[in-house]
Amino acid sequence: MKNALLVGCGTGKGALICDALLDNNFNVTNIGSTEHPGADNIIIDWESVDIPFVHKNCQFDTAIDFIFFNQNSSSLRQGNFNLTETDTLTSWRLVKNWTQSLWLSCQLPFIVLHTVKNNLHAETNVGWMLSGYLKYNSVGNTQHADYSSYKYFNYLQMQCFNQENNFKTFGIYPDFSIHDSSEKLYNVIVEVLSCTDKHKEYYV
Repeated sequence: MKNALLVGCGTGKGALICDALLDNNFNVTNIGSTEHPGADNIIIDWESVDIPFVHKNCQFDTAIDFIFFNQNSSSLRQGNFNLTETDTLTSWRLVKNWTQSLWLSCQLPFIVLHTVKNNLHAETNVGWMLSGYLKYNSVGNTQHADYSSYKYFNYLQMQCFNQENNFKTFGIYPDFSIHDSSEKLYNVIVEVLSCTDKHKEYYV
């Protein structure tokens, strides 16, 4: 059987990714705050995840054929930039939370891939859940400025990992407002498993 490592795919839309892999005979390890009933789950408190945790829990003795990063974190809203409404202590707390969100959203995938590098091979698929908010002119992206910037960085690190390594990468841009988005997401994961492209991006 093939092996998959997922981050943040225990419930909700992320669980569909896990479902698609299980239905295609993958052994799935899911790292997240919620369990998926068919996966080997590493249950975490997102606030306590750090580099030593990754080093300890991402040691595998088999090849990894599929990796997907579905975790999200956001700490800022547009109102936080109003200098007359944010006091000093609040601004300090925002920066602390912002730093944690940056770690979870952007740096965690970076360190996970470096940790499991010896388990990857040319047919490994590594994917990120992206967002239309990564475009600078997307309506509403200033409401979640940090989230938008994280998604753009994830797009860039996806491209960089693809260009510097021999494994395959893919990105998914979801639109969960449409009625059949769940079916489309499931089908995209199935399509990824048979795709021969070195890199591909999907809209669901």
